[in-house]
Amino acid sequence: MSLKDEILGRVEPTPQGYTLLVPPDWGRFVADDAGRDELVGLLRARFLEVHRPELFGQARAAVHQQWAQLRERGAIEIYMPVIPPVEGGTPMSIVTVPWIAQGTFEEDVHRRAGGATVETLDADDGTSVYRWETEREGRGSTEGVFAREICYVRPFPGAAPQRGILVMASIVHPGVAEAGPALDGFTALADAVASTLVWRFE
Repeated sequence: MSLKDEILGRVEPTPQGYTLLVPPDWGRFVADDAGRDELVGLLRARFLEVHRPELFGQARAAVHQQWAQLRERGAIEIYMPVIPPVEGGTPMSIVTVPWIAQGTFEEDVHRRAGGATVETLDADDGTSVYRWETEREGRGSTEGVFAREICYVRPFPGAAPQRGILVMASIVHPGVAEAGPALDGFTALADAVASTLVWRFE
């Protein structure tokens, strides 16, 4: 951008953050040590409440492993249900990760989608949202368990953005046929949450 564009206010402002709305029984955890320890504390209290302290060690190890993976991806935050449901549950989490494009933004999205069908949706701010789904099967101790990963990539506002954000929902299920309509419902919930993303400029 030229100095003239800056003076005339033609430069698109750069987002300084974002907000994402999730159901009231979900928690938001920053992907750092403090966020990890906050979740571990909640789990410890939960297992003590139901008189199952022997399960806490396994849960703590799983959280530490998950946080290590989040760090590898450079994740910003993770959202997940934290209040025990009255009936059933929501086997789902959502992670936000910075997106830095290599080349043009849209071409980069299609390349990194790995052959998945990418939908281009309209966002409220005039930009696009790129969405795709993948099904992954667990290995080793998680063999027979599947995860539907739904990715939503939102570029920063502007004519030729190079940065944006990835919102990725992960839904654990026993198989598409076995999960049935419940999987469709969780997928719709992921779409609804991702659609609430709003950039913050201050």
